[in-house]
Amino acid sequence: MTRRRRVAALLLAAALGLAALGQYYFFRRREYLWDGLVFHLLAAVCFWRAWRLSQTRPGPSGCLSLRIRAWLREQPAPLILLAAGLFFSSLAALWSRDRALDQSTVDVVIFWALGVAMVGATALWPFSRLSSLGHQWRTRWPGILRANWPEAIALAGVTVLAFLLRAISLDHIPFTVGGDEAWHGLLARQVLTGRLRNPFSMGYMSMPTAFYWPVAWSLKLLGDNLIGLRFPAALIGTLTVPTLYLFVRDLWGRRTAFLSAWLLATYDYHLHYSRLGANNVWDPLLMILALWALDRGLRRRAKPGEMPPVHDLLWAGLVAGLGVYFYTSARLLPLLMALYILYVQLRRGPTEQQGKPGRSVLGWQVGFLCLAFLITAAPMLSYAVTHPNEWNARINQVGIIQSGWLAREPGLTGKSTAQILAEQFLRAAGAFHVFPDRTVWYGADRPLLGPLAGLLAVLGIAWTGIHWRDRRYFLVLIWFWSVIITGGMLTESPPSSQRLVIAIPAVVLLVVFGLEQSMEIGGYLLRLHPRWKPVPLILVGVILAFSSVRFYFVEYTPQRRYGGENGETATLIGHYLRGLQGGYRAYFLGAPRIYWSFGTMEFLAPNVTGQDVTEPLTAPPDFVDADHPAIFILLPERAGELVWVQQAFPDGRLVELRDGQGRVRCILYQVSSFPSQQSRRISPPLVMSPPLFLPESPRL
Repeated sequence: MTRRRRVAALLLAAALGLAALGQYYFFRRREYLWDGLVFHLLAAVCFWRAWRLSQTRPGPSGCLSLRIRAWLREQPAPLILLAAGLFFSSLAALWSRDRALDQSTVDVVIFWALGVAMVGATALWPFSRLSSLGHQWRTRWPGILRANWPEAIALAGVTVLAFLLRAISLDHIPFTVGGDEAWHGLLARQVLTGRLRNPFSMGYMSMPTAFYWPVAWSLKLLGDNLIGLRFPAALIGTLTVPTLYLFVRDLWGRRTAFLSAWLLATYDYHLHYSRLGANNVWDPLLMILALWALDRGLRRRAKPGEMPPVHDLLWAGLVAGLGVYFYTSARLLPLLMALYILYVQLRRGPTEQQGKPGRSVLGWQVGFLCLAFLITAAPMLSYAVTHPNEWNARINQVGIIQSGWLAREPGLTGKSTAQILAEQFLRAAGAFHVFPDRTVWYGADRPLLGPLAGLLAVLGIAWTGIHWRDRRYFLVLIWFWSVIITGGMLTESPPSSQRLVIAIPAVVLLVVFGLEQSMEIGGYLLRLHPRWKPVPLILVGVILAFSSVRFYFVEYTPQRRYGGENGETATLIGHYLRGLQGGYRAYFLGAPRIYWSFGTMEFLAPNVTGQDVTEPLTAPPDFVDADHPAIFILLPERAGELVWVQQAFPDGRLVELRDGQGRVRCILYQVSSFPSQQSRRISPPLVMSPPLFLPESPRL
């Protein structure tokens, strides 16, 4: 039996088996009808391929699409690998549906990893290319190094600088540990203790739980502290710098690439989010990788006898699929990729021109990309189908349409819907030039770009708008404006910096475009010799970098704007409690402004068990556990209740915690021992261990 017949037989057997499994679900497990439908669809695909392989192979044709099909029939391994990946990923998606957060998902993770591995293997096929590339690299490496050593050293230097700016003093800068940031750490601890075992679900504030695994590994390797919590973001932020360099170098050349990497490495906005234990900063890296792979895939030409140009598109689909496991803004990736593909399709002719693939081949390429995306994202997409409310909870909360805000606002303000949308757009579009951040995530007292960088970005926007027909500039345009619209205009309280992080690389490119073209025009007008043209670029680049770094570390950081007053107060309390020994119980009189479930105190002081005292004290407290030393924490507005605590425990120690400006943020009353004559009734304290799934909590 020939290889072709063996493959057809295997596909036919798979089709029959999948169809039988689908029938089983239809007849015996009717509560899972959608699962049965999926199995039937897979059976249909396998049956169709078996039928195609059983047909007589057509003769050679000049049509590239037919050559692709002939190539796939001759070398079916890529399709077999993708079919296996789809099978494994479908099993992972089906088996993960009913898993609770504390249920083991080892089997699901294994099947999902196998599915993703099949996508990667397909992208690397044929494997003989790897050995060939390895041989070429070994033989050409000395020459490449000699020709490009200044570039390699410069990139390495910028990357090291980026790491130092993001990793030094992670436990002190920023000072405040935000509530959301702390809860990421608490849930990562649950991964380490085995209480959180499902990476294919939604957790705190409707964020995918997969993010807690790299944070948990960091806590285990670097210590269960603030450095361990924040290091993954610092590492990812650093890796984004050389990745942006390679992306820009491929599209615009070395000079633009170096300027982009240099400005990103020193950009205060990116520095800040690279120093937080949050998942926002992962999105820019995923965006760069996905768009770079997409553009390379759409540019590649088919060569006779070789794999059609889908390798990069498979990587693009895989990276876009990984995006659904991180911050919500990464869901923009598929839409952005679709817009770019549509643009490329409209710019191409219906047939091949000068060796470039036409629209029919583009359909094949998009099919491979979508398949890679579905295989990688399948478990989370399955969760989205079965739990749409949880999947869209955050969007439903902050989206002006989903939350009903846009419908209510005209009646409250007397403005028309069009006027309100225009105001939303202006505030979002002005995030980098006019309006400061309206949240405590960053909260700087200026826009997200400094004055000079903002000026250059405006010129860059004009330049890209003029050259929108160039696919490179069109890509940057849709990247920037799609984030402004979806993460700004269509959400409440724009500009909110945490929703615009994914646009940072595009903003840096706009600044670089404005800088380069300004210097080009200035050099032309001043008749500068080509030897001197780089000098203004270097000077302005150094000024931009220095001003941005100085702003973040010298001006912004001492103000402690991140996290707001509540976050700073909770951080002060947490640091104090961390130093206590002896199994203290904390009684927190912070309601209704701050509760123990804020997260910061519990993360910083895991050695202390706390409970809220929500009702004002009108008598000496009788709920204290006498078996453990106690510490009472009172916010200034509840300081009057201290008299009842002192009446019950007169020998306590009084401590005031003050901020950097000398203001009293809270009062601590520490009781190390209890009076022997105490006879009041003792009630056991509430155990405030972090729950596996939180209700909506106040978000910083």
